[in-house]
Amino acid sequence: MADRFVIANVRRLPMFARLDSQQLDWVASVTQVQRYEPGEEMFQQGTVAQGMMMLISGSGLLVQRGSDGIERPFGKVSAGEYINDAALFNDVTTQASLRAAESTIVLSLSRQQMRNLLAHHPEIRANLVLPNLPKSQTQQVQQFQNQRENEDTLLKTRKHIGAFIARAFGIGFIIVLVWFLGAFFASAVPGFPVLLIALPVTAILLILIGYHYFEWANDELIITDRRVVSIQRTILNFKTQINEIPLDAIHEVNVALPALTDIAGRLLGYGSIIIKTSGDTNNIRLDEIPDPKGVQQAIFTHRKTYEQSQQEANRNAMRGELTKAISGSGTVSNATGSTTSNTPTSQPGLFTLEYMNDKGETVFRKHWLLLLAHLFPPVTLFVVGVTLFIAGVVGPIIPIVIVLLSLFWLYIADWDWRNDLYIVGDQTVTLIHRRPFFLQDEKDQILLAQVDNVVSDTQGIMNTIFQIGQVKLLLTGTDEKNAKRFTNVYNPQHIQQEISRRQDRAAALKRQEDAQRQQQTIIDYLTVYHETAGLQPNPNLDPSNKPMTPAQTTGTYSTVQSASAYNGNANLNDEETLEPPRIRDRSRPPGIPRVRRDVPPGT
Repeated sequence: MADRFVIANVRRLPMFARLDSQQLDWVASVTQVQRYEPGEEMFQQGTVAQGMMMLISGSGLLVQRGSDGIERPFGKVSAGEYINDAALFNDVTTQASLRAAESTIVLSLSRQQMRNLLAHHPEIRANLVLPNLPKSQTQQVQQFQNQRENEDTLLKTRKHIGAFIARAFGIGFIIVLVWFLGAFFASAVPGFPVLLIALPVTAILLILIGYHYFEWANDELIITDRRVVSIQRTILNFKTQINEIPLDAIHEVNVALPALTDIAGRLLGYGSIIIKTSGDTNNIRLDEIPDPKGVQQAIFTHRKTYEQSQQEANRNAMRGELTKAISGSGTVSNATGSTTSNTPTSQPGLFTLEYMNDKGETVFRKHWLLLLAHLFPPVTLFVVGVTLFIAGVVGPIIPIVIVLLSLFWLYIADWDWRNDLYIVGDQTVTLIHRRPFFLQDEKDQILLAQVDNVVSDTQGIMNTIFQIGQVKLLLTGTDEKNAKRFTNVYNPQHIQQEISRRQDRAAALKRQEDAQRQQQTIIDYLTVYHETAGLQPNPNLDPSNKPMTPAQTTGTYSTVQSASAYNGNANLNDEETLEPPRIRDRSRPPGIPRVRRDVPPGT
């Protein structure tokens, strides 16, 4: 579990009052402990607030700079108050600066950490007591299909408009040529049916221009702060293919310039983007993209930013663990929490296509139309057998055999559909095909860490109407022909998103586990150091359980002050009372003395 000092203070916040102990531990694991000395700015006027701040001890002074450049007191934030809770869910521009009036201990929870937490543990949202914000501020604007709730779109592009214009111009030239030739033949040949020929040809060519327009508008390339998504639709065969790759799985991004014969492409500067993972095939290819080199640079830039944000999150978690180790508050915590979802188990019905099992895994079945297709022949045979038995034209034996055979066939068909399962968990994806009687079952289990990218594919007019398609899992180091497939499933895009969400969560848990192993190594060194130096860290003080109060009552800030300051102080020995000069230290909770660097170990 996370630091008890942090948990105790997080519990006092009204927003988290309904969270259970496990959820509180998750919130506390991403909350930072910071210390500000008198005069230091906690945030500056006119900037976007990074998240919520909770004052544990000390106080802060709100000052506002007017148009005349003079700063005037605007309010005060005291111990036991919190500020900028709305910034956890949307951008909030600060109306004043907050400066520490004295030595102040602050717990801070950033908006990005809150988003990541809700992405990995969405069950927390149902128990949050959200601030009174307009609905438009608490809901994310969906910029593309199946965008995640906490996902920011960094770049959204499609094929260059010049590629469509070039095709439209060529077709338009053919239309003009048709009318010109029609007029020429009409003048040379009396009674030549110009309109009878030119009008149908013009209509067909205009339809062709419309087709090229929709083909241009359908394909998209989207780069978010977590993944790259390619959406490609083909009108003629009603095909929709969505391919997505996590940013950290991208190994190579190539740019291919248009051929020399593509004059428009050379002049307008569009080209092809080819995104590869560790597999042997081109995972994503999108042609006629404007500024392909800029898109290439954007992918690698955002990939680096994504990696840095993950490293920073790990460092923040490590700071909390080291603070606890230095203070001697106990053993190493497990910041990852439980990997099991709190979503209640659902019992599958007769035609249930998706449900949750007792392990928190999501189970998918094939589309119910496939079951009906399998049941149609035995049902037809059953009707034939019953009809023959009633008519009595061939005696009772043959109809009874036909009915029994049809019933057995019905059982096999239903068993085959009901026991073809696709199970998506936090660590693995399992494909199960169970067979009745003595037939051998088939089971294929894949680690989510082995999945490079996930592709959903719907093709054909009937499949589009009934949302039937397949999901392909391309594994590390394999090509498309060896991909694992979920076939004939309902709404493959939804299954793709579930796999992607679980994969993202598994990757985050793995990063936390790796960071925790590093924390344990460092803490072991610190423990040995304390034992060798003979240092006795002071015990932690339990913070007050009095609920925190918001610092703002009107607008963003208020002059309301709280009397519930944190009054705990550690007992220092005589040598420790001579404290070294104050230095900036934002990782140590209150009551924990600095270690004297000028005193030999063991004295």
